Amino acid sequence: MVKILLASFIILFFSLNALCQRQAIDLNGEWKFAPDSLSKGETEFWFRKGLPADAYDVNLPYTWNTRPGLENYWGKGWYEKILEVPKEMKGKVLRLQFDGVYHDATIWVNGEYAGKHFGVGYTQFFVDISKLVKTGKSNRIVVLADNSASRSSIPFMKSFDWAHDGGIYRNVKLIVTDPSFIERVYVTAIPDLSLPGKGIVKLKMMAPERVISGKRTSITAEIREENQKTSDIVYSGNLKLKHNNPLEAEIILNNIRLWHFDQPNLYTITLKLNYKGKVTDSCSATFGFRTITIEGERFVLNGEKIRPGGIEWMPGSSLKNGMAETHEEMAANLSLMKGMNCIYTRFHWPQDEYVLDWCDRNGILVQEEIPYWGSSTEMNDTTIAIGRQYLDEMIAAHFNHPSLITWGIGNELRGHDPVFIKALNSLRDYARLKDSTRLVSYVSNSLGWLKSENPGLLPDATSNGDVMCWNDYTPTWYNYPIEKTLSILNNISAEYPGKPLVISEFGLCEPAFPGGDERRIRDVQFQIPTYGSQANIAGFIYFCLNDYRTHMGEDHTYGYPQRVHGIVDINLKKKPSYKVLQNLCSPLDITAITRNGPDITVQLRGKTGIPSYTVNGYTMDAGSEIIPIPTVKPGEEINVIIPVKAGVNKFAIHRPTGFEVLEIEF
Repeated sequence: MVKILLASFIILFFSLNALCQRQAIDLNGEWKFAPDSLSKGETEFWFRKGLPADAYDVNLPYTWNTRPGLENYWGKGWYEKILEVPKEMKGKVLRLQFDGVYHDATIWVNGEYAGKHFGVGYTQFFVDISKLVKTGKSNRIVVLADNSASRSSIPFMKSFDWAHDGGIYRNVKLIVTDPSFIERVYVTAIPDLSLPGKGIVKLKMMAPERVISGKRTSITAEIREENQKTSDIVYSGNLKLKHNNPLEAEIILNNIRLWHFDQPNLYTITLKLNYKGKVTDSCSATFGFRTITIEGERFVLNGEKIRPGGIEWMPGSSLKNGMAETHEEMAANLSLMKGMNCIYTRFHWPQDEYVLDWCDRNGILVQEEIPYWGSSTEMNDTTIAIGRQYLDEMIAAHFNHPSLITWGIGNELRGHDPVFIKALNSLRDYARLKDSTRLVSYVSNSLGWLKSENPGLLPDATSNGDVMCWNDYTPTWYNYPIEKTLSILNNISAEYPGKPLVISEFGLCEPAFPGGDERRIRDVQFQIPTYGSQANIAGFIYFCLNDYRTHMGEDHTYGYPQRVHGIVDINLKKKPSYKVLQNLCSPLDITAITRNGPDITVQLRGKTGIPSYTVNGYTMDAGSEIIPIPTVKPGEEINVIIPVKAGVNKFAIHRPTGFEVLEIEF
């Protein structure tokens, strides 16, 4: 058994998500773990008696599918921790927060059933254990996780192309609050683009009914700049509450700074709840001011039409930790993405809070998706209900993140099937009902199936979203010459006139297709300019950053199969294609370099294909010289003069966030 004194925990105060946390007590670290391939645990009452003597010592977060001999195990696994809960917590609300258990979880405390979370393996959930905990005594927490292929979970059965890692693979915390508390705060930050600097902060606060309806309930708020050059307090005062369910309030601010992928300005709001004359709770949430809309065939960010380019990362590919990868491992992958000029990405399944926070702070636009994947997925009352639960829990956890611009409702399903079209339309409407501030999209692999070639074919489900998304594998999985790409794109444009299209995947999968990284380079050098030449294409996302762990993998070099799909290998070593993608995804072209006496003149042009957006606040670095680059709009040309000192033979362009855009030797 693992015995822990709560008094020894470091109490953490978080301001990274929509959850209001007062004491977030870290329950990671030492646990016991036992696989249960024979399903003996419940009949032998492991939840009451404890795990068997031969249980392993593990450190959470932990997935058993990285353990030698269990790499391909689909089944049940048990976790156990013994806690000493101080007497001082008597009368408090105690909730277990699980950031991710794949895909079914059943929880017991002191042998008593506490709660479950089934079929939704990638979202945060809570279990109230206040009535089961014995303060001043030992408490046994037992969790049964199950990653068996299931018809009542999403992903459906084995229809998904990533690792099937089971267990408690994300953080676990004990949330301790007064009974009068704010459960969550949803922040909608709306800039007034007609009056630069003005913004409205709309708050919705979930709380117990006695707090919401209480005449002696009041809340004070403080808003401070976050992730900016300054950290000034921009608001402090009492909120004028609307006692609805949830509680509502508005704050008007002046002199705000917008959130942008190159200027990721954030704000943190701290709320203090006064209930019956006593401060009973304090919590924080971080947010940003930005707008995202579609106009014609373009994304519009804060009033500017943009054509973003980027790349997808497949998390869970750490050979050591799998889906239980550390924050350091997450940051290493995300830094590689941003370093190759990624400002736009998608995730096939909901991510850890840390990932969205990183994208907020470093500037990547995100589409996060319900993990419906593949034509084998069934769409029925059960799976639709699970999809709605995903949306509920994704939106609850990630609503405040300005980097998140689109909810994705599925990938490569049966896009022309009337049953799927109806279901996806209902999920689209549900997402819009729950969150009207973001876009909604479905990702298709069948958009190239045309009515002109298939009489009676219904329009693809992706055409019903805010943006059409198409995975373009013309020269590989679709078995056409790469030169056919342009004619397919023209036909799509003709069948769906005026509808913006995102190329949501394109790339080369080895060893399924030959040619190696040399072919990967040739393909992207054809595809990216081709996409940029098409007026209806709003952006692209390359697939993918990394060679990745997946139960569908064709490469068996390691204990768990992988797909060799990346511009970095599974150990994050860059391939030659990384540099090629970095150059292709730069918003600037270098059109000329000339020497004028001791100086170098660099002529820059803002790209008009993909990517294209206004460049603002960039610098050019040559040795010790750092030269500001004037604002450059798409299609504009400027000259930058570098006073070159002896021995300097290269320069680099950097974003305001410090990430390299280009490096050129001369």
